[in-house]
Amino acid sequence: MSARTIVNVGLTSIQPPLVFSGSEERGLIYDVLAALNDHQDDFTFTPSLVPAKRLLANHQTDDFHLIAYNDVLWGWAQRGGKPSVNLTNGKDLFFQLKGTAQTREATAQIGAVMGFHYAFSDFDAEKLGSMPNVSLVSNESGVLKLVEYGRVDKGIASETFLNWVSVSEPEVYAKLQIFADQPDHTYNRQFVVFPYAPITVEQLNIYLRGLKASGVLGEIYAKYGIEIPDF
Repeated sequence: MSARTIVNVGLTSIQPPLVFSGSEERGLIYDVLAALNDHQDDFTFTPSLVPAKRLLANHQTDDFHLIAYNDVLWGWAQRGGKPSVNLTNGKDLFFQLKGTAQTREATAQIGAVMGFHYAFSDFDAEKLGSMPNVSLVSNESGVLKLVEYGRVDKGIASETFLNWVSVSEPEVYAKLQIFADQPDHTYNRQFVVFPYAPITVEQLNIYLRGLKASGVLGEIYAKYGIEIPDF
C-alpha cells in the first residue's frame, strides 16, 4: 500500500462550531476531517488550529493546503483559492433573553466577537472596536454569556453556533429569543483549496459527496444541530 499524502488544513475558532474540552480540540470540523480520513486511502487530512491573523499571513505559503469552512469570497478567491461544495448556509443572527424589552439597534448594548466583520459595523473590524454600544469578547461562547448574564441587551452569533447551543445546552437555548428572520448578513462556508494543494477541489468534492450519500456526513451534522446544504 502506498503512503498517504498529507493535506494540511488550516482552521481557526471562527469556523462553526469548534468545541473545546480542556486542552482537547474537537467539534464539527474535526469530525468531518476524521470521516474524510476513514473513507479513502490516498490522503491524510491534518488539521492545524491557528490564530486567524496567522492563517491570513500564511496564504501564500504551503503551510496550509486547504482552509476549512470559510467563504471563498472572504478574500480567498483573489489568492487563488477555489471553493468546494457548499458545506453550510450561514447567517449571523441577533438574539436576546426572552422577556427582554425590544431595544433599538442604535441604542442597544450589543455583544459581539472582536475582529469579526458584521454588516451592522459596515464589515469593518476597526469600526466595530470603536463603537461605544458594542461589548467585545473573544468568541461566540463569550457573546452567549454576556446575554445570559444580562451584561448586554442583545448578542450576535452565527446560526450554526446557536444550533449547537440548541443541542448542547437546550436549557440555555430555551431562554433565547432569536431574530432568525432579520439576519445581520448571510454567507456560505466551504473548504477553500489552494493551487499548490496535493488534492484538487474536484477530488475533494467526490469525497464529500460520498460522505453525504453514505449518510456519514448527516450523522455528523446532526450532532451539532446543523442541516447539510444541497450539493
